[in-house]
Amino acid sequence: MRPRSSTKGQSRLVTIGEANLMLPLVEKVVIDIVKVWDGIIQKRTELECLEKNPIRDTSGDRQQDAQDLKQELNMLIDHINGYIREIEELGCFVQEFKRGVINFPTLYVGRKVFLCWRPGDEEVRYWHELDESFTERTPIRDFRDFFFQRTDKDAN
Repeated sequence: MRPRSSTKGQSRLVTIGEANLMLPLVEKVVIDIVKVWDGIIQKRTELECLEKNPIRDTSGDRQQDAQDLKQELNMLIDHINGYIREIEELGCFVQEFKRGVINFPTLYVGRKVFLCWRPGDEEVRYWHELDESFTERTPIRDFRDFFFQRTDKDAN
């Protein structure tokens, strides 16, 4: 079982203002995602080391340890999938588990793009094309930018 994350599925479009209003909740969930992701990586590494070690253990302890690690790993994957669903229910997507990067679908000059945010950012300050990553992001120059999807609340 693998963690799931979609980045281009059907979703609602959000404004910069709406994305910023979601950040307190998004940040809490993302903190959990990053923590669980670290646990998944750690358990996978432990399991790989255990399975690749050629030493035979006739007592069955190694088999039990491997089974326990698989069970713990599956539990962590279930947790992270729950967190991913929470994020997606808000209308945004997890782009990177390790850094906790979140994408918010929006319109820019009439085409769909992503606003992007990561923990530590006080507000959504960047955007990127659908086929680009967080590292290729572009700063939002003016938060009243008329090129982005807007609502009346964003005009104030």
